[in-house]
Amino acid sequence: MSVQPINVARISQNLQTQRLLSTVRASQLSLFRSQNQLATGLRFQTLSEDPVRGEAVLELDARLDRLGAVGNNVRTAGDVLAAGEAAMQQAIDLVREAHNLALQAASDSTTADERTALAIAVDALIEQTVAIANRRHMDGALFSGHQGPASPFEQLANGVLFRGDDGRRTTILDTDLSSDFFTISGSEFLHAVSSGVRGFVDLDPALALDTRIIDLEGANGVGVTLGTIIVSDGAQSSLVDLSHAATVGDVIDRLNADLPPSLVAAINATSIAIQSADSSPVLIQIMDIPGGRTAADLGLLALNPLPSVVGQDLNPRLTPRTRLAQLLGGAGVDLSTGFTVRNGDKAVRFDFNGAQTIEDVLNALNHSDVRVWARIAGDGRRIEVQNRVSGTALSIEENGGLAATALGIRSLYSGTRLGALNEGRGVTTAAGDDFRISTADGTVIDVDLDDVDLANGSFQDVIDLINQRGGGAVTAGLNASGNGVTITDNTVGLDGFSITRLNVSPAIDWLGLDVAATQNQLIGRDVNPIRVDGPFTGMLELRDAMLADNVAKAGFAGERLNRVLKGMQEVQGRLSAKAGDLLRRAERIEVETSAAEILRSDVRDTDMAETIVRFQQVQTALQANYAAAARSLGLSLLDFLR
Repeated sequence: MSVQPINVARISQNLQTQRLLSTVRASQLSLFRSQNQLATGLRFQTLSEDPVRGEAVLELDARLDRLGAVGNNVRTAGDVLAAGEAAMQQAIDLVREAHNLALQAASDSTTADERTALAIAVDALIEQTVAIANRRHMDGALFSGHQGPASPFEQLANGVLFRGDDGRRTTILDTDLSSDFFTISGSEFLHAVSSGVRGFVDLDPALALDTRIIDLEGANGVGVTLGTIIVSDGAQSSLVDLSHAATVGDVIDRLNADLPPSLVAAINATSIAIQSADSSPVLIQIMDIPGGRTAADLGLLALNPLPSVVGQDLNPRLTPRTRLAQLLGGAGVDLSTGFTVRNGDKAVRFDFNGAQTIEDVLNALNHSDVRVWARIAGDGRRIEVQNRVSGTALSIEENGGLAATALGIRSLYSGTRLGALNEGRGVTTAAGDDFRISTADGTVIDVDLDDVDLANGSFQDVIDLINQRGGGAVTAGLNASGNGVTITDNTVGLDGFSITRLNVSPAIDWLGLDVAATQNQLIGRDVNPIRVDGPFTGMLELRDAMLADNVAKAGFAGERLNRVLKGMQEVQGRLSAKAGDLLRRAERIEVETSAAEILRSDVRDTDMAETIVRFQQVQTALQANYAAAARSLGLSLLDFLR
C-alpha cells in the first residue's frame, strides 16, 4: 500500500487533516483485515467483504452439512445392520442345530428316553432364539419393525407371540435425499406371522357419495386424477373443473353446478351417470381437455354422442371407513350370527353387535385375546387374518350362520384347495377305495378319492363325491359350527353308523374323518389349521414330538425347520447385501466430503504467505502515513514565512 501524497501548499489545514486521517484509517483497516486473516486463516469474515466467494462458501457449507448428516445416518444404519446381521447368524446357527436334533430324533436308532433328553435341548434352543429375537441395539429392538424399543417376542406356555409388525425402519441414506431401509422385521426374518386366512371373497364395496377420490381405483385401475372435463348436450358445452373435489359427492355437486341445464349427474352402486334432467332427448359428449385424463379415469369418456352416459365401474377400495352395508356391491353382509376364532387354547366368539364399518370388525379381532392380526389385504378388496403365535393352530369357524363365509375369512370353506389342506401336505390316498361309510340300515358306501383332483380340486369336490356315492343314504356338508365335514346318516336301522378305512388308506386322517360318529352324525376335524411357518413353530413341534416319542411328527418338524432355515438365510443374504451397499455409500460420502472441504478451503482460506507480505506492506505504509502526518501537522506559520 502506497503513501498518498499531500499537497500542503494548496489545501487548507482542515482538509489536510481530514485526508491524513482518512489515509491512516484506510491503512489501519487494511492492517486489521490482514491481522484477522492471519489469526483465523480465512479470507473474509463477512459476506460483504467478498460476496462472490461468500456465496460459494455458503453453498459448500450447506453441501458439507448435508454430507455430514447423511454420513451419520449411513454410519448409524451400518451399525444397526451389522448388529442385525450378527444376530441373524446366531439365530440361524440355533435353527440349524435344532434341525440336526430333528434328524437325530427321527432316526429309528434313537430311543424314547433319548428323545425325551433331546426335548430338553430343544427347549434351551427355543429360549436362546427368543433372546436373540429380542436383541436390542442403540435403544431399539432389532426385529420389532415399527414398534419401537419394546421386546417384540414373548414366550408363552404354548407358543411364541410376536408383538411387533412387518415395518422396516428407514432413513435418508444418500445426498439426493433418497431413503432406504436398514432393519428387517421379525415377521420377515423369523417368519413370526402366518400367511394367514387370506380373504376368498371380493367384498366389492359400493360407490357412495362420501367415498374419497383417493380410495378409487378408477375405470383404468390406476386411480383417479382430477382436472377439467368438457361436457356437451348437443346444444351447449360446459367446462367442469373437478380438481378440488375430495369425495365422489364433491364430484357430483360440481358436475350438477356446471353441467348444461339439460343434464344431471348421479351415482349408482358402481359408477357415475350423466343423463337428461327431464327425460328430454339429448346427445351427450364427454371429453378431456388436451393432456387431461379425468373423464377417462372416471369412466365417463364419451367421444360419440349418447342419449345417456353410465360410467364404468370405479372400483372403490376397501378402507376402514367402508360401511358393512356397502359391501358386496351394496347388498351388505349379515354378521348377526358372528363367528368363532380359535387360536391354540384361546377361543373367542364374536357377535359384532353394533358393528357398522370394516374398522369395527378389524378392531374387534385385533383387540381380542385371540392374538391375531386382522387387516385389509394389499389389493384393497379383501380382509386377511394372520396368526401371531408360533406353535399354535388358528381357525375361523362359523357359529351356525355364514358370517365368516360372507367376509371371506372362514379358514376351511367349500372352495379350499385339497392340496392346501394339512398345512400344504394335501390328502394322501391308496390304490382302490379309500374308506367305507356304513349306515344304520346296513347300506355300505365305498368312496375312492382318486375320482377327484387331489392337487387342485376343492373341499366341495369331496363333499359332492360323498353325496353322489351316498345316493341319499347319507348327506355330507360343511359343519354348521366349527370347521370340517359333517356326514349325516339319513337311514334308520339297528346297525351302527361308522366310517372305516380301506386298503390301509390314510385318506380319512387327512380329511379329518378319523373320529367316531355320534348317533346319526359324524362331525369331522378341522384339517386346515393356520400355523406360523417359522423356526419357533418347528422347534415347538419338534419338542412336543420328542416328548410324545412320535417319529413321524419329529420328521415333519425337521422338514419345517429345513424349509424355514433356507428362508432365513435368504433374508440374511439380502441384509448382507444392504450392509455392503451402505459400506460403499459411506466410502463415497467420505470422498465427496474431502473434495468439498478442499474446494471450500480454496475458496475461503487465505494464502498465508501472500497475507504475511501484504501485512508487512500495510504496516510499512501505516508507519509512513504516521510520519507524513507528524511532519505535515507539525508545521506552523513561521515554517511558511521562511
